[in-house]
Amino acid sequence: MAPLSQKHINDIRLVHARQLAKLDVLPAKDTAPADDSSPTPEELQGIILGWIAANPAAVKAAKEAQCASASRDSPNWDVVFFTLVESITMYLRKSSEVAKAALAAREGDHDRAVAHIQASQELIDPVAKALGCTFVQLCDFAEQNPEGGLLGSASGTYAGLFVSNDSDKPFMGVGFKGSSSDRDTITDLDWRPIVPLQPDIAWGASTHRGFYLALFGQFAAGDGTSQVPFDVLVEQLSSVYHSDSKLHFTGHSLGGGLCTLAYGEFLRRQSEAAFAKYLFGDLYALAAPRTSLLPFADKVNELCQAGGGRYTFRIVNKEDPVTTIPPPLASELVQYPFVHVGGGWKMTDNGPEKLADEPPPVPPAPISDMVFEDHDPRGYYASWQKTPHS
Repeated sequence: MAPLSQKHINDIRLVHARQLAKLDVLPAKDTAPADDSSPTPEELQGIILGWIAANPAAVKAAKEAQCASASRDSPNWDVVFFTLVESITMYLRKSSEVAKAALAAREGDHDRAVAHIQASQELIDPVAKALGCTFVQLCDFAEQNPEGGLLGSASGTYAGLFVSNDSDKPFMGVGFKGSSSDRDTITDLDWRPIVPLQPDIAWGASTHRGFYLALFGQFAAGDGTSQVPFDVLVEQLSSVYHSDSKLHFTGHSLGGGLCTLAYGEFLRRQSEAAFAKYLFGDLYALAAPRTSLLPFADKVNELCQAGGGRYTFRIVNKEDPVTTIPPPLASELVQYPFVHVGGGWKMTDNGPEKLADEPPPVPPAPISDMVFEDHDPRGYYASWQKTPHS
């Protein structure tokens, strides 16, 4: 697989500009993971680049493995590091530049729109380069409210693709942005499950309402039509994908939930022509909340059996409370029996520990006992250092 040409990258950005021209993108400030102690995007980029510089052997080993684990018995911890970097890099998107791109596109100035789209990922590109990859955006609905979104202020999916520049060991990683805005928080809080509005999505399992709408909901366009983030993602991915590339999915926090739902949908539809061409790899969901009731987890687990070459890994840092919700209260588990997909691993001060598959779901801790520091990406990196890696 040859590296993506600049023309191909610009063509993708032009498609993205035309997409933005149809959407009512509101001005937005640039944000990092939502927390009073969170670094700025520029500071976060420096932190991530420092991680990469400190772990060249892990980066090299992950690329040699095509970002895949050899067995469902344990994740390749070098790949966990690589996907942690991909996931956290998704927070570096510059929202203000996306808003400028949308305005330029609506004015018909596609060249200026493409320039702003390029600027929106100017913090992402150096990280991708340090990984030996090229980054392209797949879909961007982060400042959009889906039809029926909570309070009219929820968010949609922002996803991008890390394309390996290595033609000998090609792979691609689909990364999903986690929570970094008030809109994302509203999406997170809209957790009470709904039956999918589109037939068969998630095998019909009731799903976290906010996550479902963010990925599969309808987003009104200015021309009276609507767009679905998942459909836009698939269309863009199809234009870039090469058949010899191993494809993995990853995300942190909200991104971990969205990547889990997207991975499940790719698995469910793998016999369709539009999906059969993909060489499916693994799922690496970091700090992910639960997404669905049964049978979603059962179906995903059935399609990721030992020897199948594609496995789910759900990575938890210590007592990260986000990984035990929804529901937010233990007393609600009977009414809302959300279940994680399999492959859970907890990183501790003494190394990684295998988590038992659900059900039964691990009950959430009382709010007063929740340790939100364990959800921070920097905590995930610190705990990863205690895993067996290169």
